[in-house]
Order: sequence, then C-alpha cells, then structure tokens
Amino acid sequence: MNLDDFDSTGLDLTTLLLCDYANIREGMLNIVSGGITRIATSTGFPSQIDAHLAMSVYVHPHRINETHNGRIIFRYPDTVEEIARIEFQFHGDAQLNPGEGLNFHFALPLQSITATKPGQIDVSVTVDESPLGLISFWMSDASGVSH
Repeated sequence: MNLDDFDSTGLDLTTLLLCDYANIREGMLNIVSGGITRIATSTGFPSQIDAHLAMSVYVHPHRINETHNGRIIFRYPDTVEEIARIEFQFHGDAQLNPGEGLNFHFALPLQSITATKPGQIDVSVTVDESPLGLISFWMSDASGVSH
C-alpha cells in the first residue's frame, strides 16, 4: 500500500484469494479455506472451477465519491487464451469521517466458469484501467486416480 495519495491510483487490492467458499454478511467478507492453488477434477475436462474468489478493494479517501469500473480476467498464461471475463462496478457514498477510506468486498462463485484443459490459470484484476493484482492456480485431471 502506498501512503502517498498523490503517487497512487487511490485503490489497493488488499485481498485476492481462491477459496472453498466466500460470502459477504453484514459488510464483512467471510472466507472458508482461503489460499487454494490447486484444483483437481475427478470428472475430466472440460470442468467447472469449483471454488470462490474472495476480493477486497480499499478506496482511499480522495476516491470515495467516484464510480469505479473493474475487470477480472481468467486466462491460460501459456497460450494467453481467455477463459472468462467478469466486469463489475462499485461506488462509495457512505457516511465517513474525514480522511477515512472504504473497503469494498467481493465474493464470487466460480462454478459457472469452465476450464477446458488442465494447467495453470491466471486471474488478473484491473480497476479503473489500473492493474491491481494477479493470482495463479493449477487445474489437474484426477479422473483416473483411484482412492
């Protein structure tokens, strides 16, 4: 986090995790089993991404009353093939103390996104055309593995 407001976007991605489950309740981000880096599918490919994406964006005080546009892109980095794109928008208008920033939480179920093949998947987050973060995870085929 950059403490010099004049030298930053005024936006910080403070949380970006792949997890078993995430939701938002009473303004709080709840994360279950966060930090997943590998997902094995027992059904082969194509396969749904059986996880949630938990994310928090901190908006500095001087950017609170603006509408912010974001984008999350899932892609295979080896081929740069885009798997999915999620566009989102948020706006802060809460009663705040002078100099107080605001956290915006997101809990996104990913089961509707299909991975077509095994391998590394990158998840990049951009807000207001500024790259804020990147995480990677690996999908693997466990359909032939016996237990």
